[in-house]
Amino acid sequence: MGFTIAQVYEARFGSKLPLPKSVQDNIAKLRITPAVYKPARPPPRHVSRHKATMPENWREKVLVEYVRKVKEYDDPEYYEVFAILNKIAPPTLVELSTEIVRFIGARDEQFRLRIVTLLFNKAISENVFAAVMADCAVKLVESVPEVREDLHAQVEMFPKLYNMTDTLVFPSVSEPGFDEKVIAWMRQKDKRRGFSKFLTQLFVRDLITEKMIQGSLAQIVADLNDTARQAKTPQTEENTTHLVDFLFESAKVLPKTARDIRKLISESLGNFLKIPRPELPSLCMRSRFRAEDAVKCVQ
Repeated sequence: MGFTIAQVYEARFGSKLPLPKSVQDNIAKLRITPAVYKPARPPPRHVSRHKATMPENWREKVLVEYVRKVKEYDDPEYYEVFAILNKIAPPTLVELSTEIVRFIGARDEQFRLRIVTLLFNKAISENVFAAVMADCAVKLVESVPEVREDLHAQVEMFPKLYNMTDTLVFPSVSEPGFDEKVIAWMRQKDKRRGFSKFLTQLFVRDLITEKMIQGSLAQIVADLNDTARQAKTPQTEENTTHLVDFLFESAKVLPKTARDIRKLISESLGNFLKIPRPELPSLCMRSRFRAEDAVKCVQ
């Protein structure tokens, strides 16, 4: 049986059970005066939230860890951004990039750097997406200018972050673990090519400087020289073709103002093509013609 409103109000004036002494003592200790009212303030924009307290080299101290756990989805919002990056395509670029900006805006600088690390890793590991990831980076920089600095840190620390300091050489067939060493050699070449492709896309969008891309392209030419000299197999010939195709595609998109890079490709590939053919068993005729076309693009 329920109570009526009148009965509830009548109960206020009836006899009350005495409270235990311990409860009364605790109530007596409570604050009687009201707390000072402090109006709620909106959080500051993420652009300047930690800028005054973060040291200049803070990125160097956390980037190694972020690359190590790039595929660890221990943060629900990080996982959501991961899912968004996997969906990005030219038709959805603006809408999904705006979603990423919203996630970045709600968190601190370290979360932003972790998201840029995720984007960077996807671009160099799955280089077919390098162009759309670069377009996404442009959208992020438009709303969050610090993303440009995050990208620069990734570029400068690439050899350390992805274990590229030591260049692997093609192993001898007689070496123990030959197959594993060949796979490691190929992976290093693929990672460097993906890195250079993404740098080229960032450069043509004015997100990095010409100086940042020079060393990367020089390394690709060195990798081409090394790969083309290996004994011809379907794999070494394919790797050589990929490297030549990359240089050709880069040469096509480089602006006329990138004089130093164009000169680098022209002279490096020009010297490469002068090597006697018997010394380049993994360079097929199709790749040789494509290398010649790349030289023409930058002259």
